[in-house]
Amino acid sequence: MILLPQRIAHVFLLDFRTIDDSKLEAYEKPLSEEELKRLDEFSDPALRRKQLITRMAVRSCLSQYSDSISPEDWTFAHNANGKPQVADDAPMDLSFNLSHSGEWLAVAITVEAEIGVDLQERDHHRSVTALAERFFHPDEARELAEMAEKRQPEQFFRLWTLKEAYLKAVGKGIANGLDKARFHLDNNGLINTEFDPALKDDAHQWQFHHYELDDDYCLSLAMKQPRAQDASPHFYKIIPGEMLEPLNLLAHEIQIE
Repeated sequence: MILLPQRIAHVFLLDFRTIDDSKLEAYEKPLSEEELKRLDEFSDPALRRKQLITRMAVRSCLSQYSDSISPEDWTFAHNANGKPQVADDAPMDLSFNLSHSGEWLAVAITVEAEIGVDLQERDHHRSVTALAERFFHPDEARELAEMAEKRQPEQFFRLWTLKEAYLKAVGKGIANGLDKARFHLDNNGLINTEFDPALKDDAHQWQFHHYELDDDYCLSLAMKQPRAQDASPHFYKIIPGEMLEPLNLLAHEIQIE
C-alpha cells in the first residue's frame, strides 16, 4: 500500500514484455462484463492481450492505495466528454488517465484533479517538420524547422506528448487544438505554456512535466494544479498481482532498471 497522491501524481509504468502469458487467465477475473465483451471484439490476439493487461493494470494501480480494496471492486464511467473515470460509487475518489505505445503502458493517478498522460515511442522515419506545420502552433513549427535535423524528432515528440497530455486531461481529442496550447521548453526542462482564448482555460492553473524513458520513449504529464504547488510525479514500475517498485529519476530521465 502507498500513500494517496494528494496534490501530486503517481505514474505507474508497465512493460508488456514482462507479463507472462500464464497470468492472463487470472487477469480476466476482476474485469466487468462490459470489459470482457470489449476484449472479445479484438480479432488480433496481440492487441487483445495488451488490452487485457491494460484493464487489469488500471484496476491494480488504483488498488495500491488501500489494503481492503481489491482490483475487482472498481467501477468505471465516462464524463461528459467521454473521458474514462472512476464511477461515483467507486470506493475512492481518484482521477486517472492512461497511455500506451509500443511495449509500454503508463497509468497516471491523482486525487480529484484533472490529469492526463501521454506516452510515445519516437518514430525517426516520419517527417516531423511536416506534421508540426500541420498540427502545431506556427511558432513551434518554425522553431522546430530551424533546429538541427538530428534534434527534431526529440523536440517534436516532447511537444506532441505535452499537447496530448493536456487534451486528454480535459477530455478532448487532438482535433480540438494541438495548435492552441503553445509550449516553451528551456534547456533546464522548465515548461511554460500559453493557451489560445478558444480553449477558455487558464494556463497558470496547469502544471506540465516531461520525461525520457529508455528504448527511445518519452512521456508527458498534465495536471490541473497551480504552478506554485509542485506536483512533480512519483514513478513506479508494476506487474499486476506480483510487483510494485519505485523508480528513480536522473535529471529528467526515468531510470527503469
